[in-house]
Amino acid sequence: MVAMNKAACDLPVRVSERWPMDLWISGAGGAALEAWAVIDALEGGPGDHHLAGFISLEGAPQIPTGGLPCLAETAFLARVSPRNAQVVLAIGNVEARCRREKLFKDAGFHFATLIHPSAVVGRDVTIGAGSIVMAGAILETQLDIGRHCLVNVLASVAHGCQVGDFCNLGPGVHLAGDVRVGDRSDLGTGCVCLPGVRLGPGMVIGAGAVVKDNWTQNLTLVGVPARPVYRP
Repeated sequence: MVAMNKAACDLPVRVSERWPMDLWISGAGGAALEAWAVIDALEGGPGDHHLAGFISLEGAPQIPTGGLPCLAETAFLARVSPRNAQVVLAIGNVEARCRREKLFKDAGFHFATLIHPSAVVGRDVTIGAGSIVMAGAILETQLDIGRHCLVNVLASVAHGCQVGDFCNLGPGVHLAGDVRVGDRSDLGTGCVCLPGVRLGPGMVIGAGAVVKDNWTQNLTLVGVPARPVYRP
């Protein structure tokens, strides 16, 4: 976990490596574009880093890569050493992100933690390894963000919140104070969790939903107030 605003020796650079390191984005879709935007914004800041390329399942990108290579996962693992490269997991699908984390971790790779320079990160905020905090996000104070989370543009997380590992906070999501979000949950664009809400693991919250009650796990919630719907 990366602890922000502690003693100087504990402060991270805004890309998690402290030595020259190539960054490879695992993913070649919309989430990869968002991660690329954060890396671009970090150029010239602390750390000697640059984007070396993309990794996809088959080596076929869904986005323009600006001339950067896009390697299949097997080719990447065969050609790139974990001694001089880190991986950024920029995959919107939560379960796919979990699988890639195991794949690259077992191969010896470490994961970059990206925080956009325009993000606001308050006192006593902890951000897990491999998470990406995008432009305009606000992480207020005394809160925890888990590993490999995607905190999208303009999302806000208030005091005392805890967000589990591999969660997605969509653009404009708002977590009021003391909210708990379980691992592998996916919160859609603009949804709101009212103060003190508890969500179990594997939750899916629809765009614009307002969650005011506690829910256990593996449910899809939609509406105002949010209620479960059938998930095939």
